[in-house]
Amino acid sequence: MATIRFDPQKLIGPLNELVKVQIPETSRAALNEALFANRKRLQDEANRVFDRPVPFTTNSFLYDKAEIKDKQVVGRAFVRDDGPKGNAPSRYLNPQIRGGPAYQTRFPRALLNTVVTQIDGRQTQAKQRGTQLLTTKSPKVRRNRYGNMTPGQFTQILSSIKGGKSSADFLDAGAVPFDSASNYFYLDREALDHPFFRNRFTYPSKPGIYKAEVKGKQQRFYRVMTEGSIPTYTGRFKFFDISEQTITKEFVQRFQRRILR
Repeated sequence: MATIRFDPQKLIGPLNELVKVQIPETSRAALNEALFANRKRLQDEANRVFDRPVPFTTNSFLYDKAEIKDKQVVGRAFVRDDGPKGNAPSRYLNPQIRGGPAYQTRFPRALLNTVVTQIDGRQTQAKQRGTQLLTTKSPKVRRNRYGNMTPGQFTQILSSIKGGKSSADFLDAGAVPFDSASNYFYLDREALDHPFFRNRFTYPSKPGIYKAEVKGKQQRFYRVMTEGSIPTYTGRFKFFDISEQTITKEFVQRFQRRILR
């Protein structure tokens, strides 16, 4: 939330009694216009800083309309703090605003609490602590128009892995059920070194979520998500700086313009 204070008398100098009466309402109207202008400025900055942000993100910059309380005009600019499935913009944008580790959404949190069996019989989590899963450039990744993996594919991955699908299934050759919703599994570093998988990749592969397909009698594997370390951001989205500068400038201009009328 951005907090900015003004003294209207310093903006317009000596006041007559009529203008004094008009100040609170004029300030309220000018602040509302400034808050609206700031929202548009934040949306433009989000489109500049982020790679194809979804409308849910760009529309998350909100404001409370200005009100007169105890002889003060009060308004508020903020980031939406609620969202579907617990993914509130205020949470996942916070590292981009204040700096810190990237926010973990519902999908990786669900995998963190899911145990799978690797091909060598070991029990592991479907996502290791301190890591994140990044979408690859594989043609097997279904993308929306913003370049992100579709929610439907996320759901299929969770359904497959939580349903017990694992690399251990491939030890029983020919008995692996393949369908559109049950052919995703997680491979860690040790599983990738197992002879079964090591002999099926022509290049060094990485831990992550894999999609299995059968073409004729041949099994093929595609990495759709890669496991990597959680990045730490420096706060590149200057929410507070932009809000302070924009609201200050817009309020002063609009307030003076209204008073002069």
